[in-house]
Amino acid sequence: MLQLEGLSRSFDGQTVLNAVSLDVPRGKVACIVGPSGCGKSTILRLVAGLDVPDAGQILLNGTELSRPGWALEARKRRLNMVFQDYALWPHMRVAQIVGYGLAHLTRAERDARVAALLDQMQIGALADRLPSQISGGQQQRVAIARALATDPDVLLLDEPLSNLDVQLRLDMRMEFADLFARVGKTVLYVTHDPLEACSFADLLVVMRAGEIEQSGAPVDLFARPQSAWIAALAGYDTRMAGQLLPANDAATIAVSIGTQPVTLPRSALAGKAVPGDAVTVMLHPGSISLDAGTGAHDANRLTGTVRRCLFEGRDWRVTLALGKQGEAALSLMSPRRVAEGERVGIHFPHDAAVVFPHG
Repeated sequence: MLQLEGLSRSFDGQTVLNAVSLDVPRGKVACIVGPSGCGKSTILRLVAGLDVPDAGQILLNGTELSRPGWALEARKRRLNMVFQDYALWPHMRVAQIVGYGLAHLTRAERDARVAALLDQMQIGALADRLPSQISGGQQQRVAIARALATDPDVLLLDEPLSNLDVQLRLDMRMEFADLFARVGKTVLYVTHDPLEACSFADLLVVMRAGEIEQSGAPVDLFARPQSAWIAALAGYDTRMAGQLLPANDAATIAVSIGTQPVTLPRSALAGKAVPGDAVTVMLHPGSISLDAGTGAHDANRLTGTVRRCLFEGRDWRVTLALGKQGEAALSLMSPRRVAEGERVGIHFPHDAAVVFPHG
């Protein structure tokens, strides 16, 4: 198990990490997500032995790796790191790069290990090429093969997909999911893209301003974010101002949005609020649909006036003003264009919303 206990780090008087604690079980993939400057890359540097914490300690399988004023040398830690720019030696062939850390093996053992890793990463045909002669995605596979060559206990990856084009990033998400399942290594993976992390993370850790805002299984975190900031990160980018109303029973809450009431499960409310309090209702645009007038009873319905309709490649993003005076607003994705100024109805499932006390 990789354990971070109360890690803190400051630079020039500015706190970058503030008492961060995290346990990553053996063989699991933990993805740290957050905006630039939140401290996620600092954690990787501390775990890798490239920096020393101001407070707290790092342990791997019960063995101390770092504490204030001391850190086990990076070369003595049973972990390897894949850097954002891959850090491949430009003058060396792919097979030489992958086998660089295997000097303790015989020539035959080293060649066999390198060949097996290249085949595992599906780059066996590139063994004699220089980094400049292969693509970005292939360079990434070389960097990962090199990191795996010495059979580390922990694999560290620092935004390894950030330099790839959109389609290759999507392809590599699936490859990473397969790779991590095959090698069974403990993985600490840093990215700013939560959707990328969700493709293969067992544990998703969301950081903000040097602290862990929320952590857990990706499905749980996306279904029930604990703050409006995390909800926005998880794609709940439709915000509606509302007011909490008295509920009919203990299992539900009622919210007035632009003078229109909706009913939601009590579990949708994150935090404490009482009837009369201002709240923010957040929805994922994909959960909202234009009302087809079916009269179904399994969804909340609102009416509004179309303020804007923008084409976004496949569907239309429609912005609505709700209520007679436009007291609230929302956006949704529609398969068809609607005219600005048109009065339309929308609906969303009862369990699609998350609600936070205002402010």
